[in-house]
Amino acid sequence: MVARFKLSFPEKPEFKREYDVAAEQTLYDFHRFVQNDLDYDESQPVLFFTANEWWDPEQKFSLLEVDDAEQLMDEVSIGSLVRANHHRLLYTFDVINRRSFTVELQEMLEPAPRARYPRAASESGEPPVQIGKTNSAFSSIFDQAMPEFDANIYITPHGGDE
Repeated sequence: MVARFKLSFPEKPEFKREYDVAAEQTLYDFHRFVQNDLDYDESQPVLFFTANEWWDPEQKFSLLEVDDAEQLMDEVSIGSLVRANHHRLLYTFDVINRRSFTVELQEMLEPAPRARYPRAASESGEPPVQIGKTNSAFSSIFDQAMPEFDANIYITPHGGDE
């Protein structure tokens, strides 16, 4: 079976993605695909959580073993989550600022012949900027605030009395 998940970001309602993930694939497989699809930096820490009907985080899944209460993403299959009625997930892509995508199961599908999973089923809107990227919001804010700033005018050669 294949699970179709809708990924969205509450702070940017125009952004939506639907992803198809095979039941035998893991949260880690899903994570890697989303990171690649959104052109995010895979070196940033991320977390998955199961979520209740109010989107409160419950069980945590991490990339690395941090404490005994967590499970690793590469040990949890999509099918096991669906069978356990975990149809809502939070995918925290910016751990420091606690920014998360909501991930909700839309439907279970039969696999398409010769299809490779995970795969994108639909997309709309631009994804939110991931913290840590070289095109960070900080540089654009600085550029807007200081468009005429030239650091070179403050540098004087050594040895001169100018």
